[in-house]
Amino acid sequence: MLQLTWSWQPALYLFLGGMGAGAFIMAAVLFLIDRTKHRLVVCASMWAAFASLAVGLMLLLSELISPVRGIMMWSAFSNFSSWMTYGAWGAFCALAVWFVSALLAVRPVGNALAKSWKWFKAHGAALRTVLAWIGIALGAFVAVYTGMLLMTAGGVPLWDSPLLPALFTVSAFDTGVALVEVMAVILSKRDPLAHRAQMLMERIVVVLVVAEVAVLAALLWQMASGDAATAWGAAAAASAELLTSGGLSTVFWWMVVACGLVLPLAMAILGLALGKRESRPAMAVGAIGALIGGCELRFLMLAAGVHASLLSTTVMGLLL
Repeated sequence: MLQLTWSWQPALYLFLGGMGAGAFIMAAVLFLIDRTKHRLVVCASMWAAFASLAVGLMLLLSELISPVRGIMMWSAFSNFSSWMTYGAWGAFCALAVWFVSALLAVRPVGNALAKSWKWFKAHGAALRTVLAWIGIALGAFVAVYTGMLLMTAGGVPLWDSPLLPALFTVSAFDTGVALVEVMAVILSKRDPLAHRAQMLMERIVVVLVVAEVAVLAALLWQMASGDAATAWGAAAAASAELLTSGGLSTVFWWMVVACGLVLPLAMAILGLALGKRESRPAMAVGAIGALIGGCELRFLMLAAGVHASLLSTTVMGLLL
């Protein structure tokens, strides 16, 4: 049965879960590139990724099912023909791996384990590497799942497209990198980000924003070009219209496009042009813009999908 009323919890989960996935992936990449530098940035980013997904999951469980029942995963998520089940188990596995990775990234914890446990002293670095790769794979799955959760809901044309999971995945990576950038700026005095790592993230931002613009444009074009003579096509066209020229257009163009896409892209290009030290303010502004726009994108996709479907169904019912 289609859920016609969506509150703020699922939208915030879609943002927090995706952002957490992207943040862990970026932090793990920084760790794999150089295991001795940026300890604080990597550690803080991994904890931020873990906290984001944990809070997001609790919000989602509070909306969809009883939170207590959701925690009993073996009984609440046992239907392995459902994307909800796959997503729940994938997210909880990600939580476990990210927690261990973040815990081992804390220097006192690592030092204490190395002193008291010979195996960890010999194989601790290899263990962290394996966990980083597993965490990256689980992060990619969580990012994709934030879009699959809506795509498999059924009954909403705006969501019923593989372009939506693609959009949410790219946006998850983009907001995740932004969160790591925020951590890097906050910790810049204690753990200054190396020029190589900073330029790498700025280049990644440019690629991700361009990809996100392309996927978003393709999704809106697909919705707008639907057959308006059918309820499905009318709902798809209504969703695109709501976002681009209707009641949600002001928020869409200013918060998502201008703040969430144009601003981060401009700041990333400026950062690449300025170099290391001078680019910190630009990196911070771009990152904050990406986080605001990425969060608003989820709320608008929920609102435009549900409202347009209800409106078109009502109109077609009156005409037929």
